[in-house]
Amino acid sequence: MTWKQIVPLMEQVKITAVGDNELVHVVYVPEGITCVGIGTDAAVFVHMEYPLYAYKVYAPGREKKLENEEKAYRTLGENPYFPHFYGKGTNFIVLSYEQGTNLYDCLIQGIYIPRSAVKQVDKAIQYARQRGLNPRDIHLKNIILQDTGIRLIDVSEYVREGNDRRWEHLKEGYRLFYRFISRKKIPRPVIEFVKKRYVKQQGPGFSVKAFGASLFRKLFRGKERNFSL
Repeated sequence: MTWKQIVPLMEQVKITAVGDNELVHVVYVPEGITCVGIGTDAAVFVHMEYPLYAYKVYAPGREKKLENEEKAYRTLGENPYFPHFYGKGTNFIVLSYEQGTNLYDCLIQGIYIPRSAVKQVDKAIQYARQRGLNPRDIHLKNIILQDTGIRLIDVSEYVREGNDRRWEHLKEGYRLFYRFISRKKIPRPVIEFVKKRYVKQQGPGFSVKAFGASLFRKLFRGKERNFSL
């Protein structure tokens, strides 16, 4: 069984883009196909009888994202940090289906994120740079925690220039604050609140320590005596 056998079904999937920072809308999915992830440019689908393959279908108007992601995956080649790239269709790419829990959901479910996972992300970034790419847009939902390590997904931004410092900020936040919330279930609204505040405040002179300390005291008021950096 190869991924090409269900291309006709995947070509029937219909999705539409809503806005630059909003999730795409899934309009139609054929029987036997399951949507396992939705982003701002594309949605990911698997077929029940072909569980090894993930089909990332891009919305109309997002062709450049598809082109960039294909280029990045081909450049990465075989490696232990990113999904395997199998091929592409008219509006989708085909990757190995990487099961696990992304770090965003780890926070929600109270799943422990080990320091080794952070170190593996650093190794993945180093590998991508050695291949001539520029790893960026690395956030909680793009890092999948598996039994054997981590996988990084969504690499379309790797062909762009510039450093958004998202991973550096996440890593510093982990070092400074994760011990206070380790294995605790963090409500989704709290994570979204922190995310929105971060987007508004990041820029020149941004301090993870000051940002995190301020938020921690707002969100966990009354527990300051247990909070010390």
